[in-house]
Amino acid sequence: MTAPVEHIAPKTSIQAELSGVQGKEPRKNPLEAARGLARLLDDVVKIPGTRIGIGLDPILNLIPFAGDAAGTAMGAFLLVTAVRMNVPKRVLAQMFVNISIDALVGAVPFLGQVFDFFWKANRKNFDLLEKYAVAPEQITKQSGVVVGVVVGLCLLLVVLVVGLAVALSISVFTWFTGVLETL
Repeated sequence: MTAPVEHIAPKTSIQAELSGVQGKEPRKNPLEAARGLARLLDDVVKIPGTRIGIGLDPILNLIPFAGDAAGTAMGAFLLVTAVRMNVPKRVLAQMFVNISIDALVGAVPFLGQVFDFFWKANRKNFDLLEKYAVAPEQITKQSGVVVGVVVGLCLLLVVLVVGLAVALSISVFTWFTGVLETL
């Protein structure tokens, strides 16, 4: 009598990656893993008749707070990949800015959901990684300019907010002292 032959299913990419960690198979190229994650999060399904893709990130964003946190955490994997690839700090900073914009605007009810369909932070970050792999000097210079502009805009915003707070405080104080004088 012959023993039954078992059918062995092929390994999924996740199983293959885990096997690679255990030393049974070679690890994936980090860019390929990053490409897959960016595609999953930002544009795994294309809207027919358009170039717009929908991924897991905008769908997760429909769950208040937890969805935003989960999407941001998964997007941070691209940043970790960049660190492992020894990407310069300027490029890492630009990637961090992309993730931050996605997280901050994504946290605003309704606006965040709409914004997430169009702001593809994970795709932008993967593109930065891929461009860095091809032309490291050029992408490093471009990222430095972008980060410099963002830092400058943040400082300008802080100055404006402080200025408005001071102006509002002076106005309220003046109004309040005027009210007290009439009493």
